[in-house]
Amino acid sequence: MISEKNIEKIFETLDIEDIISDFVTLKKRGSNLLGLCPFHNEKTPSFSVSPSKGIFKCFGCGKGGNAIQFLMEHENFTYPEALKYVAAKYNILIEEAPLTREAEEERKERDSLYIVNEFARKFFKESLLNTGEGKSVGLDYFNNRGYDQDTIDRFDLGYAPRSGTALKSAALRSGYELERLKTLGLVSAKEFDFFRERVIFTIHNLSGKPLAFAGRTLSTDKKTPKYVNSPESEIYVKSNILYGLYQARQTIRAQDRVYLVEGYTDVISLHQAGITNVVAVSGTSLTQGQINLLKRFSNNIHLIFDGDSAGMNAAMRSLDLLLEQQANVRTIMLPEGEDPDSIIKSIGKEAFLTFLEEQNKDFLDFKLSVLPEAQSEDPFERTKAIREIVRTISLLTDQLNRSLYIRKAADRFKMEESVLVDEVNKALKDKIWKEKGRRQREKEREERNEVQTSSNETEEGPIVSAKREAAIEQRDFFQERALIEVLLKYGNEKMENGQSVYEFAIANLEDIADNIEDKRVKAILQSMKASHSKKGALDIQSLVGHPDSGVNKLVVDLLTEEYSYSENWENRWNIILQNQKPPDENFTQETEQVVISLKLRKVRRVIDQLMKDINKKIEDQNPASVDEQLELYMELKSLERQLAEKLRTIIYS
Repeated sequence: MISEKNIEKIFETLDIEDIISDFVTLKKRGSNLLGLCPFHNEKTPSFSVSPSKGIFKCFGCGKGGNAIQFLMEHENFTYPEALKYVAAKYNILIEEAPLTREAEEERKERDSLYIVNEFARKFFKESLLNTGEGKSVGLDYFNNRGYDQDTIDRFDLGYAPRSGTALKSAALRSGYELERLKTLGLVSAKEFDFFRERVIFTIHNLSGKPLAFAGRTLSTDKKTPKYVNSPESEIYVKSNILYGLYQARQTIRAQDRVYLVEGYTDVISLHQAGITNVVAVSGTSLTQGQINLLKRFSNNIHLIFDGDSAGMNAAMRSLDLLLEQQANVRTIMLPEGEDPDSIIKSIGKEAFLTFLEEQNKDFLDFKLSVLPEAQSEDPFERTKAIREIVRTISLLTDQLNRSLYIRKAADRFKMEESVLVDEVNKALKDKIWKEKGRRQREKEREERNEVQTSSNETEEGPIVSAKREAAIEQRDFFQERALIEVLLKYGNEKMENGQSVYEFAIANLEDIADNIEDKRVKAILQSMKASHSKKGALDIQSLVGHPDSGVNKLVVDLLTEEYSYSENWENRWNIILQNQKPPDENFTQETEQVVISLKLRKVRRVIDQLMKDINKKIEDQNPASVDEQLELYMELKSLERQLAEKLRTIIYS
């Protein structure tokens, strides 16, 4: 476990702009940085990074947090792995402290899964190389494909015996638990080996550890699935893995190019021939996670697909996904009936590389060559092809790139460039409006859910009627959020009376603290109290990295604003956008207004409940018992008037 002192040093040293820029192209926008979100497909940048606050926020998909949380989300790191990544980046020496019991158990569980997979890898390899069945069936298959011993070792190829319990029995004899074998999919629920009579392909992570396995049958029975794969587990998420990347990563970086092929054997055959910057998706269509992984090593991605209809459809899907992520993508379609293995065996490495250079096409030439409508003389059919090309061009965010492809498309279709410009602009506007609508709907849905969650978790219990639902809107959700927003943004600032904003707020709200309804607001206030007691100031970064995802999301939402005033607007257009001080210069008045507004609402809520109690006792003909409550009622009404008067003074001053 990394020591607390180490963690503080890492957070003090890291630069969120520096870290995120390794994965996302960011451009200056006012005091923030803007780029395309790496967590969802978008054409208009909505991913914002605030260097001053040390946070990121996507206004499209809602993801946000600090630099460590970015790495955990983007790289699928654990918290310690993200800290170690940053420490390595800034040459910070890691000092390990003892793990908590929970963290130790989690680490042991992950390590155990890797250990079991390592046993399975060795078992499959031993079965391939040192058993009669493995040699005559599995090794014969690999030798016929031309794989030498170095290739077999490099890719950890193996063989699963025909017996239904060979792996299970060997693992149990070696002391491995049956449940872990089941968790990893090595043994089925009925306690038989999952992989039987198949050649085995080991799937590695970037450190070379075995994550999972794929098994190919050598049977000619059409009812038998050609490939079966390990199920997903705590250590294996197939949408974030590319086969062969562990073996190819260094060459990809050196050559700044990666070839993406369809299958395991395509990867291995090209590696065997000396072309080692090759990976495969295998078992899934290309995903966002796999694209993010590829772009860590190179933005120049060449697709190699079979020339049949399945290959063309896969290429079309992958092409659009990659273009949306601004990859420099080229496509190579192989002759029908051929695959990389058959071609390279036929013509050799050098001729194959020449073929790849001569046959690679950009998206426009590729789509024009495979879309049947593009070859038609029928205007209606050609219009379909034009619309498809327009849709693809609209995926490009670089304006210059779009302009060049519009010109090229106009030349190919023998039509006016201005017409295509208009069509692309229509497509872009349509996407922008759809994206805005989606964001607004998502925002409204989240706010409704937050209000409902906040109300459901009060002592009054669940919503039971339409009347109860209507009462939700009267609760103090937005006022409580406003308090936290002020404390997050200005909590350590000093007011005119010498108190910090946090100290002023807590002193004035101490008597109504128990009336806070939103559990996330309560958690934030508790964390603020702890950090203020310990350090004499608020630690905002610890709140951004709060372990409760609900708290974390609320903090990031309140710290970020999707829109801000342009610094150049007033100078350029001579239009005054606001006639009051900006928030950073007006925090005293804003703090007083938020604190008093919230306290006033809480006091009024107590008054309303107290009046109901008094009326009920009078109705029950028990007036003697209301004297103390009436006295309290009068005190609260006096406080209400004082607060209301203060609020008017603040608002109209």
